[in-house]
Amino acid sequence: MCIICVSRSGVRQPSEAVIRAMFNHNPHGAGYMFARDGWVTIHKGFMNLDDYLQAIREEHFTANDSVVYHFRISTQAGVSPEMTHPFPLSNRPARLRKLDLRCRCGVAHNGIIRLTSDPDNEHYSDTAIFITDYLSHIIRGRADLRDQRVLDSIFQIAQSRFAIMDGGGYIATVGKFIDERGLLFSNASYLPWRMR
Repeated sequence: MCIICVSRSGVRQPSEAVIRAMFNHNPHGAGYMFARDGWVTIHKGFMNLDDYLQAIREEHFTANDSVVYHFRISTQAGVSPEMTHPFPLSNRPARLRKLDLRCRCGVAHNGIIRLTSDPDNEHYSDTAIFITDYLSHIIRGRADLRDQRVLDSIFQIAQSRFAIMDGGGYIATVGKFIDERGLLFSNASYLPWRMR
């Protein structure tokens, strides 16, 4: 079902042990996004842990950075680099398949969206369809990420969790997250097996 880890600016980054646990529990690919210079940068499609760890090390993230990490378990569209998260907020489906890009707003999701689930769709996940067909029309600007009524309506429609980042580094969360000393997790699969 995936996991999202949110590290807002001013909060430490997750340890390598936590990253390993999240990848091992959610092994169908990973990605991350961060904000700099007014843009969200997305890198995704990491299908093995070593490549992911190397990419994160090369970013040299600090507590000053706003970063969203995502680890996938496929529920639709199979296991492929293109359907790993995060995704850009866009109404153009082909844009969501890009592995490396810059955008104004990025989205990571945890859950199954019944509204857009289609087991016969081999190219786009329920998340990708929800973003293009619904979320890109609900979130029209940065102010929407700070409007609790908008965030509540997203939860009512999707019944799952999201982390949505704008180019300024602001990260809105939808649904309940676990606060672990400032780091936010969308479920408990960041814990080692023995602690779950």
